[in-house]
Amino acid sequence: MSRFVTVNITRETKPVSEKGFGLPLMLATSKELDYKIYTDISEVSADFDETSREYKLASRMFGQSPKIAELACYGVPYVPDADDVTVLTKALNELVQINNDFFYLVCSENGDKEIKVLAEWMSTQEKFYGATTQSIALVEELSGKYENTFLSVHDDPDAFHAEGLIAQSAPKDIGSYTWTFKQINGVGAAKLTNAEINAVIKNNATTCINEMGILLNASSKVLGGDYIDVVQSDYYLRARLREDVFRKLAVVEKIPYTNEGIAQIVDVMDNRFKSSFRQGIIATNDAGEPDYTITYPLRSEVPKNTIAQRILPDIKFRLVISGAIEKVEINGVLTL
Repeated sequence: MSRFVTVNITRETKPVSEKGFGLPLMLATSKELDYKIYTDISEVSADFDETSREYKLASRMFGQSPKIAELACYGVPYVPDADDVTVLTKALNELVQINNDFFYLVCSENGDKEIKVLAEWMSTQEKFYGATTQSIALVEELSGKYENTFLSVHDDPDAFHAEGLIAQSAPKDIGSYTWTFKQINGVGAAKLTNAEINAVIKNNATTCINEMGILLNASSKVLGGDYIDVVQSDYYLRARLREDVFRKLAVVEKIPYTNEGIAQIVDVMDNRFKSSFRQGIIATNDAGEPDYTITYPLRSEVPKNTIAQRILPDIKFRLVISGAIEKVEINGVLTL
């Protein structure tokens, strides 16, 4: 202590729960299992026999590089030819009431009806569902319908190609990568004709192909037609902006309804966009600067009744997603 200098510090560090974007959930169907987290394939064998689809699926996911840190699992008994397929969605509805931290969903059952019902359920969530199917007809049927489901077609029922893609991508920062060209450990090229591969890609799905001697993922679109990384960036920005602005409101004594107070909220958004630019989500403009703008009202432009309700309206932003180069066209002329 000093009689000459007094320092007072107010802690504005109250924790706000942040949505995770790297945790996959495996919905197991061979047995009932409370929600749990695996950190290695050796832990999975305590619950599932090595011949089970759950173990094979988990093995594919833990076998990727970079390796996922965690794989969540939740089990519900389900027999495809005997039980109503809504058993799966009922289980998920119960799970998200108590644990909603996962971002990716995979399932040990990848039949047509299971994929359809899980894709429909996922359409109500800000999450992703990935599945590997043997059916090109299913891909054609679902093409254009879902913005957060992606499918891979493979002749091997145990390939789990889409699930491997999730595992390889989950540890990475959203915006820093594209899903095309990725090689999934343990997955060989699908036995499809060129016409079938073209049909799969045309209908917004993917497969594992051998291109110029390299095994790679052929495409990176959700069934709705957008690229996976674009939709991921959408969900990421929604969640982080909600968290950032809420944290600002929650941890300070007061944000005054003044131009200066409004600027505090805008600064929070600006900081998030700068961070997202560094992460690779936002493009640069012709001047080499992050390509986004934020518009907001002054206090004098807000109706008095709105001010009385303590609502700050009409903050808007525009940003340009960086995207990725996945095809190159080169034109040249040879001459003597």
